[in-house]
Amino acid sequence: MDQQADGEGNLGIQVQVGDPIVKKDGLKNYVVYTLKGSDKDGQFEVLRRFNEFDCYRITLQIRWPGCYIPPLPIKKPVGNMDQKFIDERMHYLNLFMMKMATIHHLWYSEETKLFIKAGGDIEKQLVAQQKPTPGDIIYKYETVFKEFSGKEINDQLLSKIGNFSLFLKRIQPQLEIFQQQAKQLVQTRIQCQENMNLLLDYLMPEYEKNCLTEYVVNPENKLVFVQHTTELYQQYRAANEKSALDNFALAIKIETRDIDAVLEAIQSREKYEQIKQNYLTKLCSLSNEKKDIENGKTTLKSLFNSNKEELIQKTQQQIDNIQKEIEQLTILCDMITIIIGYFILPTYKQEKEKNYYQLLKQMAQHQVQKAQAERNYWLDLDKNQMFNDV
Repeated sequence: MDQQADGEGNLGIQVQVGDPIVKKDGLKNYVVYTLKGSDKDGQFEVLRRFNEFDCYRITLQIRWPGCYIPPLPIKKPVGNMDQKFIDERMHYLNLFMMKMATIHHLWYSEETKLFIKAGGDIEKQLVAQQKPTPGDIIYKYETVFKEFSGKEINDQLLSKIGNFSLFLKRIQPQLEIFQQQAKQLVQTRIQCQENMNLLLDYLMPEYEKNCLTEYVVNPENKLVFVQHTTELYQQYRAANEKSALDNFALAIKIETRDIDAVLEAIQSREKYEQIKQNYLTKLCSLSNEKKDIENGKTTLKSLFNSNKEELIQKTQQQIDNIQKEIEQLTILCDMITIIIGYFILPTYKQEKEKNYYQLLKQMAQHQVQKAQAERNYWLDLDKNQMFNDV
């Protein structure tokens, strides 16, 4: 999901995750990946573990509530040292960082600068940033999302957010079914292609060498497959290494994780709304408690402090502090609502529409190239002079 509150694409940003290396830590093994690239602040190259990528993303979620944070691959506690899994994880970590490079307000944030350049215990440094106040977030959002200042919050906007959240939750199980079906289709396609490769690379040549040589005169000039190692065949093989099914399966897998990321952004709004509600409940309780003290009623506080005026003053101070918290939380919740309603959801929908048609175009182009390569190969084979007498 490409989002730019202050820029277009990943202009000037190059980033790559690669070169996985297995290291030992006592009895445990772990993998480090090289994260390198360049942006307007210069070049960077660091080694990062998956847990550090995960901590980085959690920090972004905490410090940028309501914002879309690209998803990471799911953790795998068992079998995560398998080379195939390591390579697949590297691929998705690379996608994660490339998406981050398109979201400029996140890329040039304090968290990202720390993650791509800092040395030492990176997790400890990131965790130290995981306690922003509502005021901290408000100040940052007023600068980053100033173009959305003054946008209206109404029932229609709230309904749009709520309905889209329900839609995403409803479509998730269906996408997971699509993902499993696509995975099975890919496996079937691979098996079919392996069978065809076995036929052309082994069975047909072996039949010619072991059987046909006994049936024909001058067999050295009449073995079709033994001699047919042309460039066209290599193109045919290359065109069949992958198919449109592979692209579809990957797209569904990515969209499933993307839905999780958007729902997390929406849920962060619900989290702050709940915090605000808790403060409102506390405010009501303190207001009633203050009235009881003023009316001379015995309260838990008055049992430990008989100075009525002092109790009233302290309780009023607590009320004032909570009212300030509620005011800031109200502003923050409104900001998050505006960001989700006017920025996150429209951008997400536009991207999914764009991605779908790009996927179809890629699938069509791939199928055309594949069909052309197959046609060229079989047409060339059909021109063999041995077929003239058939």
